[in-house]
Amino acid sequence: MKFTVKEPIFIYIGFMLIVFLSIPILAQGNIIFEVEDPLNDDYGPGTYQYPTNEAFHGEGFFDITYFSIEDLGKKYRLNFTFQNLTDPWNSKYGFSLPLIQLYFGKKGSGSTELYQEGANIRLDTRYPWNRLLKISGWWVRAYTPEDNHEMLDFWDVENNPANVEDALVEVKDNQISIQLDREIIGDLENAYVYILVGSYDPFGQDHFRDIKNSPSSWYFSDSSNENLKFAPRILDIIVPAHLEQEKLLSNFAEDYPVILPLIITPPAKTVIYLPPLVLALLILVFFIVNKFRPGSYNK
Repeated sequence: MKFTVKEPIFIYIGFMLIVFLSIPILAQGNIIFEVEDPLNDDYGPGTYQYPTNEAFHGEGFFDITYFSIEDLGKKYRLNFTFQNLTDPWNSKYGFSLPLIQLYFGKKGSGSTELYQEGANIRLDTRYPWNRLLKISGWWVRAYTPEDNHEMLDFWDVENNPANVEDALVEVKDNQISIQLDREIIGDLENAYVYILVGSYDPFGQDHFRDIKNSPSSWYFSDSSNENLKFAPRILDIIVPAHLEQEKLLSNFAEDYPVILPLIITPPAKTVIYLPPLVLALLILVFFIVNKFRPGSYNK
């Protein structure tokens, strides 16, 4: 049995090789924004110490290391990775200690003031906000600058009008994933976001745990600064790459420190060329088809 390859088939295979090697395939994904944050920086301006109560024995409870936004069509999924998520108080969702606040905005509209005092920071006046998400282990709440829900019933955890009732919250391997309707956050094209992490305190101002000068069972402490009047209650933030968290948050001698948002820009699409193994398989298929086709071989 003698195998022969007709000239048209050989030319066709060569043409296909050129096409496959010349055309890149774009890897399509639904992550529209993602950012990483350094480990072991849940100490605010660099000087905060954990409370002494046993619920805070350990490290990394407020240390956010990754954040991403996935576009699911009619919904968004927000992913937060922490160094160490624990649930000492048996929360609804499976994490007790962090309090997360996300201020979303676009230039030209919105408010430059915090929805409520408590975080002890100021937003950059160039970047106003128009949507706020507050997230604890017991609820997910959404606000606009015009809302006054927080003032209506501070203690009603189950029936607070700001609750996002259909939010799907999942916690696994130190990651919190929250799926919610797209309209709650709004369109994120040309948008930005402030990412704040504090310690959840149901009795605290805007649910933030306070900072004291000396070690305490239930409060964070900062013994290196005598005047804590303007001390931020933020333990970790994700800042633009050219800035440092410690420098931003330590600027509270005469006023609350000013923080900057992250610009929401889609990750670059990765160009992937067809693997050589797949090309080899395609060539093999062509030869097999040519071999067993009537008239393609001679006895």
